[in-house]
Amino acid sequence: MEQAVLTAYEVATVLVPFFVAYAAVREHARRTGTQASALLPALAFALYLAAVLYVTGAGTLYDLLRILDGRGPAASSVSLLPFADAAVVGCALNAVLFVPLGFLLPLAFRPRMRAAGVLAFGFAFSLAVELSQLLNNRATDVDDLIMNTLGALAGFALFKAGSRLRHGPSAPRRPAFARMPALPGLAEPALYLAVACAGRFLLFNDYGVSELLYGW
Repeated sequence: MEQAVLTAYEVATVLVPFFVAYAAVREHARRTGTQASALLPALAFALYLAAVLYVTGAGTLYDLLRILDGRGPAASSVSLLPFADAAVVGCALNAVLFVPLGFLLPLAFRPRMRAAGVLAFGFAFSLAVELSQLLNNRATDVDDLIMNTLGALAGFALFKAGSRLRHGPSAPRRPAFARMPALPGLAEPALYLAVACAGRFLLFNDYGVSELLYGW
């Protein structure tokens, strides 16, 4: 029961900021005559982000405070040499973890999204996770960064192959934040990624809540 409460709390630190951001995007789209993503695909994207942050054990503000208080890990494991000590299974799992990202981005936000944008998005998300792991006892590894990014690209390729088989070319639409050419089709998911990561980083105090639940 306690673990279920802790997990629900962790997911809420991602979903609450997401719903606030989604409401803001819908209002922006209404005022500008653009089109926000549908709720269910966007929610699936947010739940996926929450799952990745949970599985990877991304660091939080409270990990940083523990370090500053002298209670955190003495040092994190950092590997900057690609595939120096890589395990095949580990590399495969890291790629698989980001396959849904590459699939969900065009599915939820823009079917005509380009591979370069998905590649950059996957790299940025993976980099954020890896850097946050410097704050706790998780390993920060360039292999994870490479395989996560390639996994996102593989997911995008799967989406493109599937969409051609089912429907042929997709109809264009004018997404929210269409006036931001630097982020073609990626501004909306980038906002959700930012608020999801910030929400979990700032609000998820697993040590404090665990003390309340388990009486440590």
